[in-house]
Amino acid sequence: MTMFGSQWFAAPDTTYTINQSARFNNGDSAYLNRTPGSAGNRRTWTWSGWVKRTTLGSRYMFGAVNTGTDSIGFASTDLLTIGFNNANDGVLQTTRLFRDVGAWYHIVVAVDTTESTATNRIRLYVNGVEETDFSTDTAPAEDYDTGVNNTVQQTVGSLSAPSGYLDGYLAEVHLIDGSQLTAASFGETNSDTGQWIPKAYSGSYGTNGFYLKFQDSSSLGDDSSGNGNDFTSNNLAAADQMSDSPTNNFWTLNPLDSGATISDGNLKNGGGSSTNTHAPALPTTGKWYWEVVCTDINTGTAGAHFFGICNAAVYQSEDFTAHATISAGQQRGGQLKKNNSNTSTGTAVNDGNTVGMAFDADNLTLKLYVDGSQSGSTITSLTAGTYKLWIQDGSTVTNMTVNFGQSDFDQTVPTGYSSLCTNNLPDPQVENPSKYFHTQLYTGDGSSGNSITNNAQAGDFQPDLLIIAPRSNGDHHNVWDAVRGNTKRIRTNAADTEYTDSPALITFESDGFDLDTTDINYNGSSRTYCAWQWSTDGASAATNTDGSRDSSVMVNTTHGFSIVAYTGDGSGDDTYGHGLGATPGLIWCKNLDAAQNWRVFNQGLTSGAANSLFLNLNNAESADPDRISAVSSTTFTAAANMNKAEDYIAYCWAPVPGYSAFGNYEGNSNADGTFIYTEFRPAWITVKTMDSANDWVIYDTKRDPINVSDTVLRMDSTNSEYSGSGREIDILSNGFKMRTSNTTINASATFAYMAFAEFPFKYANAR
Repeated sequence: MTMFGSQWFAAPDTTYTINQSARFNNGDSAYLNRTPGSAGNRRTWTWSGWVKRTTLGSRYMFGAVNTGTDSIGFASTDLLTIGFNNANDGVLQTTRLFRDVGAWYHIVVAVDTTESTATNRIRLYVNGVEETDFSTDTAPAEDYDTGVNNTVQQTVGSLSAPSGYLDGYLAEVHLIDGSQLTAASFGETNSDTGQWIPKAYSGSYGTNGFYLKFQDSSSLGDDSSGNGNDFTSNNLAAADQMSDSPTNNFWTLNPLDSGATISDGNLKNGGGSSTNTHAPALPTTGKWYWEVVCTDINTGTAGAHFFGICNAAVYQSEDFTAHATISAGQQRGGQLKKNNSNTSTGTAVNDGNTVGMAFDADNLTLKLYVDGSQSGSTITSLTAGTYKLWIQDGSTVTNMTVNFGQSDFDQTVPTGYSSLCTNNLPDPQVENPSKYFHTQLYTGDGSSGNSITNNAQAGDFQPDLLIIAPRSNGDHHNVWDAVRGNTKRIRTNAADTEYTDSPALITFESDGFDLDTTDINYNGSSRTYCAWQWSTDGASAATNTDGSRDSSVMVNTTHGFSIVAYTGDGSGDDTYGHGLGATPGLIWCKNLDAAQNWRVFNQGLTSGAANSLFLNLNNAESADPDRISAVSSTTFTAAANMNKAEDYIAYCWAPVPGYSAFGNYEGNSNADGTFIYTEFRPAWITVKTMDSANDWVIYDTKRDPINVSDTVLRMDSTNSEYSGSGREIDILSNGFKMRTSNTTINASATFAYMAFAEFPFKYANAR
């Protein structure tokens, strides 16, 4: 048995580390309970804990007997709820939906019923930020005595009944008896990454305070505060101590991308008829190992079970046989398959066997092992792309338990391979995305010289590409860039030529931009606006000679962004250097001298560079002679009318793992929609159906700081901002999830998307 060791488990990145958590399974009725011997302060207390959700719905983290029950937990609607006496004596319920199962939330509930101001009696913090938006906000009466710290049953992982058992992980649970504290007592913002991270609590606990570290697997209810306020463990086993923690987040199966019933901390696939279960996207570099243990297997269905990987774009209801070029793995009977063709025959998988999978993302190979011996030949020459774990069960009885390294492996880990956890991920190329992409919301004041200062986490932020979109009033989305200068303006929703403004409407500043206009479309009094900004981090425009014709390029290769100005010659196709040093995944290109549609190249186009999308139109993807007809690591080719003897501007992005992603996904016309993995928590997402006429819709986490995200602007339209109307998505720690069957974003069709990060997954909290 391979123990946690340096050969496969990397050292944590943070100063303060949490090494373990406790897994609570609803199916086991697992919880901790304690009844204090004497009462403490029932009016003033603070509860702090880190939670990773698994099964959604009505689940509770903490409870105490009162006349009814005092509780902290999630309602059936996934709203976080703090209630006293079954909500009869006060309740605080969020507007935010807590549906992220890929990472950890930090939750702090701070109570002081002696406060004369009602809104101060219950204070809630999520990931270090105080919540201010509530669907229900009814304060308890002044000097109200809660059940917390009373001489009645207190529970962790359930209501005090007990009932409403938690399905998920808890870590670093504190109760402070007698103090109303802020989140800053338990966490802090990492100055490099911007992530909210734990820190050691250094204050007192009071009479009935406790600290659950879950450090003793044989006694998970032990109190580490020094008070000796130990809890009794109920239906928790030593195996429920996990190394999954807020400072080292492990992969788990994703119930938001599964057709099966998942349990045991999202590690057990409960089977079902032809069900598919996926896990988050695998890293695109490095060597990775995980295991699947099979129990109750139906040996009469040798070809029905599949263990392997598939392209990350495959959605939950799709069968692996439908994908000829994007899957690899082994069937139960031992047949190894790539691209739905047999490659060799290995060892059959029977009841109790452990299937090990070793994926080499650098060399695109997959090895399978059964009980420690390699099964069949290594699957080689996999199609380049992003993959995810895929297990398929064609039986109603098979159970498959996956271990990504949060428990000891059964088999010896192949040399050079690592477990799937955030500490083992390589440091991202872009550690803090806010240095390079930022959304700024502002309100116009109707005066020339209105200074818009970016409140980016990274501090100063000078935009080199700026798009201003009116929110409260309908008008064009105007575009400026540092190559053309601040007097030159084009519009994303129009085919018209470049405008020259004299005087300039904006001025680029080191920490934002100044509005040198009173125009209502940019700076109308009391009107609201959105500014999306990309930076090249101080680059200057320079001549690029990589193509058949020269271009002028401002570029930052670290985050894969360049602004390319070129002049065509009208003699046929020409190539132009983009300076990225990598193949672009996205190009927006506009003729500046003629009324001509924007051309969009996206690496997710179904016919590659033979087709185009049009940024200013809602048209479907179509064959286009006037297009970006080819891309390479050094140049792009401008064809036909994209190479007239006129001036052009092109905005080019190469995908950077953990920072930007461009591609396509298949919608499923279902409110339980497609999950799109990005390898980061997005800050900005644009979606366009490629099969039909529908708008380019834009989401960002400034206009929608909480889930569900449904506030939309449209790249191709002059319409003002709107929300709801069936455009709901969840923006999550490792991608986004469609929550609607609306045809604009989730029809049974193919969609192009482009996304930029708020946090790489390595540093992402649950959202």
